[in-house]
Amino acid sequence: MKQYFDKGKKGLVDLSRKVPAEITGSLKVFQEVVAGLPIFSSAERSENFVQRYDEKHYFVIPYKLSQTGFTLHTMRCLPDDAPEVNDLPKRRIFHFPNSYYEGSLRKFMVESAVELSLERGNSGKSSLERLADDIDKLDRKLTVGMLLVGGVAAVFNPLIGAGLAAKAVLPGMSGLVNKFGLRPAGEKLSELQSKKMLRQAVEDVAKQFSESNTLKVINPILQELELALRTTEAQHDPLTDPNLADGSIPELNSQHWRELTERAVYYVYKGVYRDKKLAKKAQLGPEDLRWFEVLFSGIK
Repeated sequence: MKQYFDKGKKGLVDLSRKVPAEITGSLKVFQEVVAGLPIFSSAERSENFVQRYDEKHYFVIPYKLSQTGFTLHTMRCLPDDAPEVNDLPKRRIFHFPNSYYEGSLRKFMVESAVELSLERGNSGKSSLERLADDIDKLDRKLTVGMLLVGGVAAVFNPLIGAGLAAKAVLPGMSGLVNKFGLRPAGEKLSELQSKKMLRQAVEDVAKQFSESNTLKVINPILQELELALRTTEAQHDPLTDPNLADGSIPELNSQHWRELTERAVYYVYKGVYRDKKLAKKAQLGPEDLRWFEVLFSGIK
């Protein structure tokens, strides 16, 4: 059995090197509201790694339209040329505006454990690692493991592939198969075998992350956002006053955290900041909207 899964994993690695740009390039963000908490999940790639990692980021983003006062955006980030199934060192990073939000997230996860169907047990891990594990379990439930194995899931799981095609995210699956000289999964493997390979790939990657280092940082962009939401234009203008977002994160020795944070905030607020009524409810003043235009200028 182990030989079968090892062989299957090799096939997934080979395939994932070929298809992620074709499939996951347009499959960017999953969004769901769970127990009153808006949860966003996305997969990103970056060139700005000083040391190459396969990373999982957890952004706790101030958001006044949420019952909890914040959203959770989980994001997997890989170097541009790395396949989804890989042997890169893994690490998980929590991004908070301040320590208050860490406590709020922990409180939410504890109070919602039953509703989220999370098993609570003594694993011997630190509380931060357990928190990451719980969020990862929830993440996999919401995305069906899609963000862990990317395009591989769409090819090996007919239900996912069909669902994405229906949303016009994958307009040319047949063309993709022909382009890479691949036959549909059903012609090579039974549906049961395909599902086992997919499940094993998801479990392998999830296990690697569960065993990785977990960091927590105070993110300067989220710090500035938190300040902006609780001040008026007369009190603080992000573009003309000293801006906390210009700060650094000493624990992370590269600047890719900045582009990832900008994307995370953009995904959360893109449907809000250009709608006057929603922007007002979200406590975004005119000075905050001007800052967003600058912050998101490289994304849109």
